[in-house]
Amino acid sequence: MNENTVKVVKNKSFPPGDYVSSGFSTIQPDSCFPNMILGNRYDSLWFYLRRNIAHNFYVDQRRQEVGFVSRDEAHILYNTALKFQGKKALEIGCWMGWSACHLALGGVELDVIDPMLSEQLFNESVTESLKLAGVKESVNLIPGYSPQKVEEIANQFQRKWSLIFIDGHHEAPAPLNDAIICEQLAEPDALILFHDLASPDVGQGLDYLKEKGWNTMVYQTMQIMGVAWRGNVEPVIHQPDANIDWQLPPHLQDYVVSGVSQTVGQDKLGEILKTLQPYTLLSKAQLFSLYSHAKQAYAYLFWLPQMLVRRSLK
Repeated sequence: MNENTVKVVKNKSFPPGDYVSSGFSTIQPDSCFPNMILGNRYDSLWFYLRRNIAHNFYVDQRRQEVGFVSRDEAHILYNTALKFQGKKALEIGCWMGWSACHLALGGVELDVIDPMLSEQLFNESVTESLKLAGVKESVNLIPGYSPQKVEEIANQFQRKWSLIFIDGHHEAPAPLNDAIICEQLAEPDALILFHDLASPDVGQGLDYLKEKGWNTMVYQTMQIMGVAWRGNVEPVIHQPDANIDWQLPPHLQDYVVSGVSQTVGQDKLGEILKTLQPYTLLSKAQLFSLYSHAKQAYAYLFWLPQMLVRRSLK
């Protein structure tokens, strides 16, 4: 990254509605993404979008129904990457390259796998943004689907990764399959980040790593991020926005949240479901997942009229 680029991305203040955890190094590559705009979260019909979190929802103006990682989430990626400078990193699912840019600006050598990269306009857009940020030379863009392409690249280049970010297909069993292959191909000292942990399906990936003995933690952000690590590495410490009334989905109630103490309400919920478990054929994890789906369905029905109005006006 050249000196001019550093000045462009570091010497600015963030727009109102953005939040970045205290204690983080900051960077702002917005000018490298000319199609990035402030979106309307009701343009997205995704079931697990946390529309009640009052942080800016950024989108590409050409595809406004899909959001970028939030400013806070991008800085978790950036500050984590700073701990892995010069090491191999993997990203599964990059969308328009916003997350990849923050990882690369942190100094890692990044392999990015995304089936959308097979589309010319998509690939050109991501490539141009990375060039503007001065990090294209450290990023390897690979069209393809995980986990097949992850295994193929690992075998082709005899590669393992120290830092991995999973933000691919969010429906089960994809997140679990991503976690399984990444656990096999991670270095002994490694850290794996997840995005969109608000979805119980994505939570299955973090659950798997926890069961395999990895240390785990959750970050309270717009879409919730998860982190798993092993060996001689440590995750960044994140402080959630104190202006938000944060709620943790039931399927994550057993996880430590960075900067937050476990609440009494979560303990009580755990006891209730534990009492119910003997009368079902479901595991504790399955009960929490089921409850999370039901709770989210209630919220989705509340938001649905606004989403339909937005659609009818287009």
